[in-house]
Amino acid sequence: MIDDDLPQDQEDDAAELVESAQGDAAERATVERKAKRIARERRETDAFWRQTFASEIGRRAMWGLLQAGHWTETRFAVGPNGFPQVESTWFAAGEQALAQRLHDTWDIIDHEGVYRMKCEHDPRYANAPELRKQGDA
Repeated sequence: MIDDDLPQDQEDDAAELVESAQGDAAERATVERKAKRIARERRETDAFWRQTFASEIGRRAMWGLLQAGHWTETRFAVGPNGFPQVESTWFAAGEQALAQRLHDTWDIIDHEGVYRMKCEHDPRYANAPELRKQGDA
């Protein structure tokens, strides 16, 4: 996966946008408003995903999306005669890439929630240590 595919810190991007604004004050004010909007939208999106992974239903639904995209499988399609079907293989690769990108994005935003989801649904995590609840010492 290319690093450019992962979410970047949009607040840093917003700050760079403001710094790069040259010219009159009206242009700078417009750029600053846009930078604030970008930062606010990023915070709201992150809060949405954290809320989603905070609930058992949300974790189950997101696990279903990953499974539908076959995020841990590499699938090679063949036709009824046993010959490879290149187009179907590439289609499956696209599904897998999207599911992996979703997982990586969620993991960056809420690592504990994604880990908890995998502990609940992924058989490979059957013996993984439980996360401590906040307040436990």
